[in-house]
Amino acid sequence: MTITLRPATEADAPSIARIATAAFADSLSPLIFPRSQLATATVTEADLTADEITWRTSMYIKRMREGKPCVVAVEVDESTGEEKEILGSAHWQKPGPEEPEVLGVEVRPATYDKDMFAKVVERFTTKDKETLGPRGHEDYWYAILISVDPKQHRRGIGRKLLNWGLEHARKEGRDAYLTATDAGVPLYEVCGFESRETYDCYGVPLTSMVWRLDKNQQ
Repeated sequence: MTITLRPATEADAPSIARIATAAFADSLSPLIFPRSQLATATVTEADLTADEITWRTSMYIKRMREGKPCVVAVEVDESTGEEKEILGSAHWQKPGPEEPEVLGVEVRPATYDKDMFAKVVERFTTKDKETLGPRGHEDYWYAILISVDPKQHRRGIGRKLLNWGLEHARKEGRDAYLTATDAGVPLYEVCGFESRETYDCYGVPLTSMVWRLDKNQQ
């Protein structure tokens, strides 16, 4: 078996969403789909997981339609060329102004906390501008979300997904930026990112990280 990257399609969105839901189960997910709902008799952990996958599926499709590049890491049988499964994904945003939002795609299940999600986005945006200046990440290749199936760790998948965006940054003479959970910081540091600030996002520690082209010339 070999691992390769290819552009994601909308048909991949459910698989990507399942991976992201598992990858962020102990960090950001409980903010957006609060576990306090489990205290009721009508909501189970399985309900929250299914609802999160539904929401994430719609968000991946939405970002694709907004022109944000998404790549997937897939396992391929070398003897047949058959694709076996998706192992991870990376959603990036190119430098430049934000593209117009595509409306009518996002699905918001009843267990989704839209107010908390808005607060999290606002926190990200504020920290982006504190770290990078008033234009935020507009001049950077920005990794919106990188996720790897937790069962597939230590196979170099995250590095492949990260390097896809960094190669584009190199070709365009740009720097790159991302916000990392604690689990992702070691990989990003190995790949040349520098930590700028670790801050609290409603109980979840996050780190603003910058990759500088002039410090990562090949």
